[in-house]
Amino acid sequence: MCFNTGIGRLLGFAKIIAAARARDYTRAAVEMLDSKWAREDVGIGTAVTPGRALRLANLMRAGK
Repeated sequence: MCFNTGIGRLLGFAKIIAAARARDYTRAAVEMLDSKWAREDVGIGTAVTPGRALRLANLMRAGK
């Protein structure tokens, strides 16, 4: 995410950061997908052809 947004904007994702700090990776993944970054910047995609946001959210959900 930092690659696409820069550190300044990344630090603005307070809900994602809070969920990750709490080790609630499922919630962090949901918050990632519920963002302008996912919808407009990198794309969500589909289950068959996942976009960058879905691929990264799946990694987050898995705690990787």
